[in-house]
Amino acid sequence: MRNPIIPQDAGDPYILKDGDDYYMTASGGGAIGQKGFVCWHSKNLQDWSDPVTILDFKDVSWAEEKAWAPSMVEKDGFYYFAFCADQQIGIAVSQSPMGNFRDILGRPLVAKTDYNFQTIDPCFLKDDDGTVYLAFGQGKCLMSKIELTPTSAEFTGEMVCLSEMIYRQFSVNVSDYASGEVKSIYNEAPDLIKIGDRYLFSWAIYDVLDYRYAMRYAWSKHPMGPYIMPLDYDHDNILLQGRHGITGCGHACVTEYKGEYYITYGRHKKNRTQGFGREMCCEKITFLDEDHLIAVPTRSEE
Repeated sequence: MRNPIIPQDAGDPYILKDGDDYYMTASGGGAIGQKGFVCWHSKNLQDWSDPVTILDFKDVSWAEEKAWAPSMVEKDGFYYFAFCADQQIGIAVSQSPMGNFRDILGRPLVAKTDYNFQTIDPCFLKDDDGTVYLAFGQGKCLMSKIELTPTSAEFTGEMVCLSEMIYRQFSVNVSDYASGEVKSIYNEAPDLIKIGDRYLFSWAIYDVLDYRYAMRYAWSKHPMGPYIMPLDYDHDNILLQGRHGITGCGHACVTEYKGEYYITYGRHKKNRTQGFGREMCCEKITFLDEDHLIAVPTRSEE
């Protein structure tokens, strides 16, 4: 891969695979800045179109700024877009992944006051039977089935806490989820994908400004868990982390391409003298064995 994969300053990518087409959304990446979202199109995860605005907050009655960390899913011929706005989660719909998207509810699906943690970073998972799930959260991660139509969006069934499953494997008191200690276990940016007959759950640890920002992962036989991290004496469950001067490798999305799996992620720009900036990159994932995965960050010259 040539990294970065796009010239724009952006992070928090999500890629929807739709047949042979790939659609990538993110925080930033276009002239609309923090007041809406853009989308790129590719056939190979490497060569991307120019960004196209797909949702403008001038068309969202309850949102003004902080356009962060979107996700997208196809259901019954419609495309649904879960997005952060003002640290809340909204749902929009379109007949094309390149927009334009229309806010469905006229209010947040998940408001900032609904839970006792930051309700950001939504991620869709569509199962083989068409069931759609939505995971979200910083500090904690909740997940539930969600019913979507062009005029409605609502959670159905049980809401489970995926992060609690992770904390317990490190013998951490789940009430301490906001402490700095547990940010090395789970912090934010859940991502879910089915690989074979199992579900891969990955997430970011530490903070996005921290040079240690990285990705952990766990496996389950069921989309809602329990998720088990492949921890042993020979391996930590680090999927992606910085190396050789590359820092801040996190908030990622795992995608299949021609039978192989790739991780697309944001990382700190090499030159930090001009302030905080991120670039979006992509790496091939290596399966060390049935349970253990790794991806190594690279630059184009490598």
